[in-house]
Amino acid sequence: MKKLFYLVCLAGLTSCEQPKPVKSGVKRQQPLNSKYNSLFELYPNIAIDTLWVYSPDSANDVYQGRAIDSVNALFFPQEMAKQHFNEPGFFAIYKFAIDQNRLALLTRTPSEYEPSSIKLFIYDRRNDSLGSYIELGEKWGDAGDWMIRNSWLFRDTSNRLQAFIDVTRGHDNSVDDANDTTTVEKDYFTLLDLSKDKIDTIFADKEELPEKYIHLARLTSKKVKL
Repeated sequence: MKKLFYLVCLAGLTSCEQPKPVKSGVKRQQPLNSKYNSLFELYPNIAIDTLWVYSPDSANDVYQGRAIDSVNALFFPQEMAKQHFNEPGFFAIYKFAIDQNRLALLTRTPSEYEPSSIKLFIYDRRNDSLGSYIELGEKWGDAGDWMIRNSWLFRDTSNRLQAFIDVTRGHDNSVDDANDTTTVEKDYFTLLDLSKDKIDTIFADKEELPEKYIHLARLTSKKVKL
């Protein structure tokens, strides 16, 4: 777990406003003769060891991304693409190699109220397919309830990509009782291994974490609030 502790130290030096991708040990490979080439061209290339992922607040935030046109939006799952009507709903943020066969497309996508969901889509060059995806960043508030999802992408000591996800759920009790000015807030943590063809859940929706993850959890909880 030396790499994880290195990640925590590095995170302490990272700006809250912008991610600081650094060079990864995985060699980037451009997909060849892919039907998705026009989509890939919209994403800037990066290589990462660690990357902080969150739903953006400001208009000039890097996670706003670049608008994806209606034709390329059709490459995404139908249930998302149908929300892409008169205004852009998909935004290209980054692309980077997961391993020699798979490419990650970090994308801002439609959500319930606005395009606030940051998802990682996985392209597999072996069968030229854009298959599975996970949500890494999101935030919303409604009728006294709120939810914030923040994540760290990082590589372990074997250079395998993992995602540490912190979901904060809260409720303002004054919505139900004007005399009760308290709020309730809980964090739930998930760790995913993205190095396998099928995403492997190491643990999910955990409230109590092993000591080795506590510092990372504290960092995610302080980064982005509504």
